[in-house]
Amino acid sequence: MTRKKLKDWVIPTLGIFVLIGALFSYYLISNLINTNLVPDNSYVTDAMVDNTIDVQNEVETTEEVKIIKPYKGEGITISKYYYNDEDDESKQQKSLIRYQNIYMPNTGILYSSDNSFDIVPVLPGKISVVKTDDILGNIIEIEHNNNIVTIYQSVKDVKVKVGDEVTQDTIIATSGSNKLEDEKENCLHFEVYQDGTLTNPEEFLLSNNQ
Repeated sequence: MTRKKLKDWVIPTLGIFVLIGALFSYYLISNLINTNLVPDNSYVTDAMVDNTIDVQNEVETTEEVKIIKPYKGEGITISKYYYNDEDDESKQQKSLIRYQNIYMPNTGILYSSDNSFDIVPVLPGKISVVKTDDILGNIIEIEHNNNIVTIYQSVKDVKVKVGDEVTQDTIIATSGSNKLEDEKENCLHFEVYQDGTLTNPEEFLLSNNQ
C-alpha cells in the first residue's frame, strides 16, 4: 500500500485557516464580554438631563418678583384711600374725592407730599398708555404679567413712551398735580386692575409681601 504525499502548500494553508478561525473566535468572545460589562450610559444620561430640566423649571416658576411701592422718597402719605363699601364710615369719608363740590368714591390711592418725589413701576412691565386728562393730569399705564395693569395719574415730567419696557428701577415720572380740591401740589393717584377688574391698591401692594 502506497502513501500519497501531501503537497507542500496544503499544510501551510490549513495553518492559516486555523489561525483565522482562532482570531475570529477571539473577536466574537471579546465583543460579547464588553457588551455585558459596559453600562447603558444613554439611559443614565437621559435621566440626568431630564432631572436638570425639571429643577430649572421649578426655580423659574417659584421665583417671584416682589411688588414695591409706586414711588421713591420720604414724607409721602396717603391723602385719599381706595373706597371700599365694607370699610367703616370714618375711612369711607377719607376715600371720597371732591371736584367742583361733587364727591366721588376714590378708585385708587392718592399719595401726597410737601416735596416732589419720583414715580416708579411697582412691577416690571411695558408702557401701554401715555395721555393727559383734564382733571387728573398726565397718566401712564403699564401692562404686567398675570393680566395686571397699573395706572399712575397726576404726574409730571413723564420720562417714558408707549412701548418702553420698564423695570422697578425705572423712574417713569415725578409727582405732579390735579384739579381735585384740597390736594397738595405733589401728588400721585395710583390705580390697579387685575383681570380687568378694579382692585384695592393697598391689598395689591401687600399681596406678595407678607
